[in-house]
Amino acid sequence: MKKMVTDAMLMPAYVSRFTCIGGDCEDTCCAGCCIQLDQSSFLTYKASTDPVLQPLFERHLQRNPESTSSEEFGTIDLKDDEWHGCAFLNEQKLCRIYEGMGEQALSDTCAYYPRTVLQCGTSHRVALTLACPEAARLALLERDAFDLVTEPQTVSQAYVGSIEPRFGFPLDVVDDVHTLLFQVLSSEDSSLADRLRVIGLFCDRLTGLIISRQTADLPRVVESLVRDLDDTAGSSPLAGQGVFPEVVAQACAPYLTVGRDAFQTPHVRKVLDEVTRGLGFQGNQAPEDAELVRAYMTGLARLAPALERVPWLLEHYLRNEFLKEFFPWVLGNPKRHYATVILRYALIRLMLAGRAAAREDQLTPFELAETIQVGCRRYVNDKSFTLYVAEDLAKSGWDSLERLHTLL
Repeated sequence: MKKMVTDAMLMPAYVSRFTCIGGDCEDTCCAGCCIQLDQSSFLTYKASTDPVLQPLFERHLQRNPESTSSEEFGTIDLKDDEWHGCAFLNEQKLCRIYEGMGEQALSDTCAYYPRTVLQCGTSHRVALTLACPEAARLALLERDAFDLVTEPQTVSQAYVGSIEPRFGFPLDVVDDVHTLLFQVLSSEDSSLADRLRVIGLFCDRLTGLIISRQTADLPRVVESLVRDLDDTAGSSPLAGQGVFPEVVAQACAPYLTVGRDAFQTPHVRKVLDEVTRGLGFQGNQAPEDAELVRAYMTGLARLAPALERVPWLLEHYLRNEFLKEFFPWVLGNPKRHYATVILRYALIRLMLAGRAAAREDQLTPFELAETIQVGCRRYVNDKSFTLYVAEDLAKSGWDSLERLHTLL
């Protein structure tokens, strides 16, 4: 029997509006992924006597011999077709388990994806991964998507991640820092780029405290964050920061081809092909630097009027990453987490510009959200890609604030 948790959980408004659209979805959430089964679901399926499902369970359920975790007890086979989806999807991309046994029979992964549920102390927070097309549309296109609301939710305890004290900071301080940086990101008193630079300075100083074991000095670092936000442009540490589109194009373009020859769904492949074509790629071969920069500049010019229809689009993407990853406490130290987020943000913006450059007509809000969804599915949610980026940034020296800030 699964242990369930029921609580009034904090979430952005778009999460409360989300419902899986099933067979109407242009992508398939399980395509190409290892579908993990918790022990309870695995044993329930194996014991099924349903005349339709029982032979499928016998054929397509696999015990995971390498796992000692009840959450990763088994796996489901993938189809050998162009979608590589779950073996239990029917021709309309609907789940046969859901149809035959009901929603209560779904495994934790299938029941709660694309949700991320985190417990911090006695409270629970929920966000969605924007690798899901419907989640991306709700989060990115609605102005009030990130109004915070509290709603009762019931989830399996095994699906809940736990936020713990970090680097000598107690849990309440960890939570306060996360909340403070989310508020800075959400402020409209300065440009998004300037807010991200201020957040970067804070993460750099916070990491310095961690390395030097001077965590008691956190109030001083918070005071410096407030000063950075209040300073006028002429006297702030942000003064003189420029925009370097050639740096963005050349630094981020190589990541577009990482893993491109691995499986991608037809939906993802279609968008990625248009992005790289717009930037002048020939297959996986990047164009000369000058051609790449010209294509990127063309794309940015075409992108600008499209973004005027949803000016909050990129900020909403970042807000979601901050909430879903409990920024800045997850990916190594705060500075490394910041560096990874900024590189992925620059890569998402490059994708948007590349797709815009491939078009004579203006991208619609739907297509803008679709491009970010594909970027999240292909890059942001890929743990191996995130690890690769973090290591590559450190090795190449791109994790310095000076270089990161040229990507903004």
